[in-house]
Amino acid sequence: MRRFATPLCLPRHWLPCAIGATVVLVLGAMPAAAEIAEIVVIAQKREQSLQQVPIAISAFNSDVLSDAGVRDIRDLAVLSPSLVLSSSQSETAGTVARIRGIGTTGDNLGLESSVAVFVDGVYRNRNNVALTDLGEIERIEVLRGPQGTLFGKNASAGLIHIITQSPDPTEFSGYADASYGNYDYYRLSAGATGPAFGELGFRLDATVTQRDGFIDDRASGTEYNDRDRYLVRGQLGGELTDTLDLRLILDYADREETCCAAVSRVVGPTAAAIAALGGTVVNPPDPFDRAMFSNSERGYDQGVEEWGASAELNWETGIGTLTSITSYREWDSDRSQDIDFTDADILYRAAGTYENDFETFTQELRLAGTVRSVEWMIGAYFVNEDLTFRDAVRTGSAYESYANLLLAGLNPSGGLTQLSTITGLAPGTVFVDGRGAQSDLFEQEADSWAVFTHNIWSITDELKLTLGLRYTDEDKDLDSTLVADNPACDAANARLAAVPALLPFLTATAQLICTPLYNSLVDGSYSGSRSDEEWTGTIALSYQFNPDWLAYLSYGRGYKAGGFNLDRAGFANPLLALAFPPPRPTITASAADLEFDEETVDAYEIGSKTTLWDFVTVNVAAFYEEFDDFQLNSFTGTGFTVSNLPEVTSKGVELEWVAEVAEGLTLQGGAAYTNARYGSDTGTPPELRSQRLTNAPFWVVTAAARYENPLTDMLTGFVRGNFRFNTDMNTGSDLDIEKEQASYAVVDAGIGFRTNDNHWVFEFWGNNILDRDYVQVAFDAPLQGTGTGPGSTQTFNAFLGDPATWGMTVRANF
Repeated sequence: MRRFATPLCLPRHWLPCAIGATVVLVLGAMPAAAEIAEIVVIAQKREQSLQQVPIAISAFNSDVLSDAGVRDIRDLAVLSPSLVLSSSQSETAGTVARIRGIGTTGDNLGLESSVAVFVDGVYRNRNNVALTDLGEIERIEVLRGPQGTLFGKNASAGLIHIITQSPDPTEFSGYADASYGNYDYYRLSAGATGPAFGELGFRLDATVTQRDGFIDDRASGTEYNDRDRYLVRGQLGGELTDTLDLRLILDYADREETCCAAVSRVVGPTAAAIAALGGTVVNPPDPFDRAMFSNSERGYDQGVEEWGASAELNWETGIGTLTSITSYREWDSDRSQDIDFTDADILYRAAGTYENDFETFTQELRLAGTVRSVEWMIGAYFVNEDLTFRDAVRTGSAYESYANLLLAGLNPSGGLTQLSTITGLAPGTVFVDGRGAQSDLFEQEADSWAVFTHNIWSITDELKLTLGLRYTDEDKDLDSTLVADNPACDAANARLAAVPALLPFLTATAQLICTPLYNSLVDGSYSGSRSDEEWTGTIALSYQFNPDWLAYLSYGRGYKAGGFNLDRAGFANPLLALAFPPPRPTITASAADLEFDEETVDAYEIGSKTTLWDFVTVNVAAFYEEFDDFQLNSFTGTGFTVSNLPEVTSKGVELEWVAEVAEGLTLQGGAAYTNARYGSDTGTPPELRSQRLTNAPFWVVTAAARYENPLTDMLTGFVRGNFRFNTDMNTGSDLDIEKEQASYAVVDAGIGFRTNDNHWVFEFWGNNILDRDYVQVAFDAPLQGTGTGPGSTQTFNAFLGDPATWGMTVRANF
C-alpha cells in the first residue's frame, strides 16, 4: 500500500504543486468579511431558514455543489461529515448510504434503505436507484436522525433530499459545459429554460458521461469500472392561476457500463488450485496496482434503463396550502458477473439472467396552514412498489476440477477426493458449464399507506414546540420460484443418508455440491405475506435566545419496514438434517425462512445553531440513537443472510460551520464523532457483540475553501479545495480483521477563472489529488477458503475507492 510520505512534487503529484504555485496569482488583498447568505430549506416540508429548523441538517446550494464536483449522491460524502457512501459488487444495486454509522449493508434488494433518498419530493426506493446523474441541482439537504414523521418509513437513519433546478417562466437562459480528464473522461451537459405558454415555463437538461475503467483485467485487457451514461430531463412549471401552481417533470436515463470488478487483498491457498486450472490470482497482492484476472467469457456488464414522471400541484385555498405530489417510476437493471473474480471458469452469472426491476407509484397529499400561533400540517401518503428479481448462479467448465482439488485439500491423507465418489455420478458429469441455478424468480408487491400531522406551536415569540405523529400500514406479498439444474446435490443427499461412512464429508458437500448459490434441495415455489403497522413521531422544543442563536432538544421515533430476504441463502438447508443422528429431524425450506422483522429507532438530540458577527454560522448537535431489531444483512461468500439483532446504538457529536471570511472567500467544514456499536445481547453473533458497525469510523473531518478575486476588468480568478478525513473502520459485514481500512484522507482541488458577467467559466480540477488508496468494501471470495485471522485459508477481495482523477471544464452561460 502506498504511504502518505510520498513527496507532493514528484511527477505523479504535479497537480497540487501547480495549484499551490498558482494560488499566489489569484489571492490578493482581502477586503472585510461579507455577510453570510441565508439558506432556505424544506426539511419540514415548509420553506424555513436553515438556522431556524430544530433538526441537524447539512444543506448545500448549487454553488457549493458545483465547486465540490458533486454530480450524484456518491460524490456528496466529501461535504457531509456524518455521511458515508460506498459501492460494492454493483453500483446498480450495491450503493449504500450511511448516516451516523447506520445504513443497510450489501447488495440485497429485499432490504430497504436506512437512509431514504428523495428527489424533488419523490421517494427513490433504494439508494442505488438515486445514483443517476441528476442534471442541474439547486440544493441538497442531508437530514440526520430518523425522519419518519414527514417522510415515512425507511428514513430511520436519516434522509437525503435533492432539489433540482426548476423552470424559469420569466426569461430565457441556458448553459453548456464540457469536461475532459484522465482515463479518457468526458462529460457534456447542456440545458435551457424560459417561457413556454401562459405563465408556464419549460426546462430541459441533458448530460452524457463516459470514462475508462479503473481496474485493469490482465487476462483480456478490459478496463473495468468505467462510466457510460446519459440523462434527459424535461420540466414544465409555473402559475396556472393566482392560487394554483404546477411542476411537471419527466426524465429518462440509461447506463451501459462494466462494473464492478474487484482485486485481491489477501490470497489464500486456494490460489494454487486456481493456478492448476490455468487461472491466475495476483499474488502477492497489491490491491492498488488495480489489476486482476477475469474470465473473458463472463465479465461485469451492467445496464440500467429508467424513466419517471411526477406532477406537483400547490393550491392556495381559504384554509391553507394543499399540495399534491404524484409520481411513477420504472427502473430496470441487467447484469453479468464473473463471481469468482479469477480467469478460471468457475462461477458466473450470464447476461439476461441477473435482473432487477422496480415499478413504483407514489401519491402524497398534504394541507398546511396557520391558525394564530400554530403552523399546522396534515397529510396522507401511499406507495405501491412492484419488485422483480431474477438470478441464476451457474458453474463454469472448470468448476468440477476446482472442487475436486479443494476436496483433496480437505482430505490430504487420502480417501474420498472426487465429487463423483460422493455423488455416484460419472467423473466429468457432476458439474458442467451452465449447471446450477437456472431461474430464480422473486416477485414482491408492497403497498404502504400513511397519515401524518406535523405542527409548530409558537408558545412565545422565542419558544416553539414541534409535534409530529405518523401512522403507517404496510403489506408485502412475495411469490418466488427456484429452479436449479444440479443433480449432484440430490444424489449426494441420498448417498450421505444411505452410507454413514460418507458423513464426514457433509461439510464439503454442503460447501461444494449443495452450496446455497444453487442448492437444488430448496427448489420449488414459495409464497409469503407480512403486514406491519407502526406509529412514528417527533417532539422538539426550541428556544431563540436572540436572532442569531437557536437551541433545541428533540426526540424522534423512526421505522424501517420488515420484509423478505431475496436470496437462496436465506432458506433452511434440508441437507443439514444429516448432521443429526437417527432418527433425524426434518428440515424443510419455507417462505418464512426469508422473513425478517421491522426495525425501529428511538433518537434523542440536543443542538445549537448560531450566527456570529453576521459572517459565521456554527451548528452543533449531540445525539443518542437506540435501534431495536436492527436488520443485519451479512454476505457469507455464497449468499446474503438477514437477521434481526436485538440492539444497536449510535451516539456522538457533530459540528458544522460556514464562514464568509472576506469578500469572495468562503470557508466551511465539519467534524463528526460517531460511536455506532452492536449490542452485547445473546441474540447478537459473538463476533459482533459490542463491536463497531460496518463502515462506521469514529471520526470524520471535512473542510472546504473557495476564494475569488478580480484579475482584470473582465476576469475573476478563483481557487477552491475540499478535504475529507476518515479514521479507521471495518468494511465487512462480519468484521473480519482482513477487512479493516486504516485512516485516510482525500483532497479535491480546482483553480480557474470566469468572466465578470459569468458568461464563461474555465476550471482545471482534480479529485483525490494525493492519490490516496482506500477500500470501500472487502469481502470473502466465493468458495475460496474459510476463516479469518491466524489459520485462515480464505482469499479476500476488495472493491476500491477511486484513484486520482483530473481534468478541465469549460462552461458557457447565456
